[in-house]
Amino acid sequence: MRLVENYIGGLLKYAHFHGRASRPEYWWFAAANLMLGAIFWILGNLGSPVGSLSLIYAIAVLVPNLSITVRRLHDIGRSGWWLPLGIVPTPFVFLILFFMCQRGQIETNRYGPPLEQ
Repeated sequence: MRLVENYIGGLLKYAHFHGRASRPEYWWFAAANLMLGAIFWILGNLGSPVGSLSLIYAIAVLVPNLSITVRRLHDIGRSGWWLPLGIVPTPFVFLILFFMCQRGQIETNRYGPPLEQ
C-alpha cells in the first residue's frame, strides 16, 4: 500500500516546493510514475486509442515530479536550484540521481525538521 499512499501523497503535494521528502516517499512516487508511464506507452504501441495518454500523463505529473524532487533535495540539505542541472542531459543527471539516493539529514535543517522514515 505504500506505493499508492506515496503516489497520491506526491500528487496532493504537487505545489509544495518547501519542506522535505524522504527517500521512500520519493522512490515510491517515482516507481508509480514509471509503472503508469510504461502502461500508457505499451497501450499506445499496441495501437490503442489511448496512445496519446502517455504524453498527457507525462505533462500532468511534470509539476508533481519537480516538486517532490525539490523536497528530496531539501531532505539532504541541498537547494532546489540543483534540479535544473539534472534536467538537461549532462553528466549532472547522475549527480542528481546520486543525491536522490542519499540518506536524509537526521537533524533539522533550513528546510524543516527530519521526516519519520
